[in-house]
Amino acid sequence: MNPQKNVSLLLSQLSPVLSIVVVTCVFLVLPNQNFAAETFPGKVSQFHSFPRYDFEHGGRRCIVVTPRITAEGTPWIWRARFFGHQPQADIALLHQGYHLAYVDVGNLFGSPSAVEIWNGFYDYLTKSYGFHARPALEGMSRGGLIIFNWAKVNPGKVSCIYGDAPVCDFKSWPGGKGTGKGGGGAWQACLHAYGFTEAEALVAKVNPIDGLQALAAARVPILNVVGDADVVVPVAENTSILEKRYSEMKGPIEVIHKAGTGHHPHSLKEPKPIVDFVLSNRRDLTIVLAGDSTVTDAAGWGLAFAGRFGQRVEVINVAKGGASSRNFRDAGYWKRCLIQKPDFVFIQFGHNDCPGKGPKRETDPETTYRQNLERYIAEARAMGTKPVLVSPMTRRRFKNGEVDSILTPYAAAVREVAAKTKTPFIDLHRSSVELFNELGDEGSAYLCPEGDRTHLNQKGAEKISDLIISGFPSELSELAARLKS
Repeated sequence: MNPQKNVSLLLSQLSPVLSIVVVTCVFLVLPNQNFAAETFPGKVSQFHSFPRYDFEHGGRRCIVVTPRITAEGTPWIWRARFFGHQPQADIALLHQGYHLAYVDVGNLFGSPSAVEIWNGFYDYLTKSYGFHARPALEGMSRGGLIIFNWAKVNPGKVSCIYGDAPVCDFKSWPGGKGTGKGGGGAWQACLHAYGFTEAEALVAKVNPIDGLQALAAARVPILNVVGDADVVVPVAENTSILEKRYSEMKGPIEVIHKAGTGHHPHSLKEPKPIVDFVLSNRRDLTIVLAGDSTVTDAAGWGLAFAGRFGQRVEVINVAKGGASSRNFRDAGYWKRCLIQKPDFVFIQFGHNDCPGKGPKRETDPETTYRQNLERYIAEARAMGTKPVLVSPMTRRRFKNGEVDSILTPYAAAVREVAAKTKTPFIDLHRSSVELFNELGDEGSAYLCPEGDRTHLNQKGAEKISDLIISGFPSELSELAARLKS
């Protein structure tokens, strides 16, 4: 039957006043329908009263559970292993408009083949169904191996990670090489999944506790819930090591300890702390900052700039003191920018490109500096990232009562590269020169640390951030809309 035809027939038989009432009712109901859910293939059933779809993708068993009303942006939580076990957090997030997804990677123990399966399922859900680009990951017990190992390869595709009594080192479980019981035959299955001999497995750096640098650089929040009396996946051999290493890298991590509790039961009877963690760490946009010390959090405008955005915007500062457009790449920092898969990357160099900084840093504003900027732009766009060029802020150096900037040729080069490549451009050099000229030498001193004419204190960072944001071109309207009111 055609619902629209039925409505039209009904309306034609009613009085004009009653027709208005019916039309109003029809349009109140229609927006609440979750039409996207109807397109999922496979067997349809119920998961705690929510529509559940069981199907195969890439030869693997998959499950998607849809909320009654999808939250804006189609956020989702990605469950690893033991689907349906202790589902209280999953159910609460479904009520919040999140989708729940699962793909079976049993007996793969977070190995590269498991990561590849997850890569394919991620592409399927994000490209075919418009799922959010940064899901929350959930892994109970051995599910910890895949959520952390996938996140380390894809740090820019993760909003947050919730591990529950998670395996963080397969030597502990299923290896049983510590105080835990081990997994018996599961250890041989794990070795087979990785293609390791036992000797190779014992020295391999492929566990969640290893190689956390990219994840920490992306500041992906982690919440682990553990039972302190767990003898299957001992906390000391798993979460405690992960927590220590991640914290040392300045990665955000929280651990909820359940005193006297073993490996079971998983989750929390009242899941609010888990649900709040997921909701508060949703990331809709990621901005990466690439530049020198004047962009860093400690001595530049980075931290103040990040503070101007709402909760769902993550600003990751990869700027490095002493960096130029040349050695930023040579030292591997540009690679660190791209691995975040950011939506935007702000690029500001110049201070260390100037003459006198040495051959490993210096560039010519007419040739190599421009070439470096153009290469950054091309590589960012190739990754699906939108580059933004920022001309270098001036130093507080005065001559005859006005700013005397040696950065002028570099600022002009940035402007011309932006025009040539049609890249959004913020002329921070011009606006900072105007600001310092207006304040004068003594009047502008309060914006910098005492005796420092290059870097910024907190007040200076806030003032320069004002200049950057006021200089947003129309192409950055998406970011302007995300600013705190």
